[in-house]
Amino acid sequence: MKINFTPETYQALIARANREDKAAAALVNELITAVLNKEEKNDKTETSGSLR
Repeated sequence: MKINFTPETYQALIARANREDKAAAALVNELITAVLNKEEKNDKTETSGSLR
């Protein structure tokens, strides 16, 4: 998979990865996983809330 970032986003990604002493690819994986898990949790909450 190839992901293209704007120069600003790429610089922010590299800076954060360096601060956290991680590879940029590992940080991208971690961030995407966190967002997807949060969205899944929100989807379940919205679904159960609409059943009431």
